[in-house]
Amino acid sequence: MSKLTKIMEQTFTGETYEVGLYLAMAKKAELDNMPEVATYLRGLAMEEAGHACEVAIMLDKIKGTKENLEYMLGGETMATREKMDAARIAKEEGNNDAATFFERASADENRHRSGLQGFLNKMK
Repeated sequence: MSKLTKIMEQTFTGETYEVGLYLAMAKKAELDNMPEVATYLRGLAMEEAGHACEVAIMLDKIKGTKENLEYMLGGETMATREKMDAARIAKEEGNNDAATFFERASADENRHRSGLQGFLNKMK
C-alpha cells in the first residue's frame, strides 16, 4: 500500500468516525434543548460524510450500483446476526438497555437487508 493510499484509508476511517460522533453530539444537544446546536452539528456530520464519499470514490471502494447493493446486502445480513448475538450476550450479562438497543438495531439491519434485496430483485 502506498503512503498516499494509507493516508486516504486513514482519512476515510476518520471522516466516517466523525460523522457518528457529530450525529451523537447532535442528539445530545437535542436532549439538552439546544436545537440550533443540534442542527449545526448535523450539518458538520453531513460535511464529514461528503469528505468520506470523495475519498471512498478515489479509493475505488464504490463500484456499479448492483455490485454496491450486493456488497452491502452481505454486510447487513451479517450485522443482523451479529446484533442479535450481542442482544443475547447483553441479556446474559444483565444489561437490559444494551439488549434492547441491539434487538432494535438488529431489526433495523434486517429492514435494510430487505430493502437492498428488494432493489436487487427489481434489477433481475
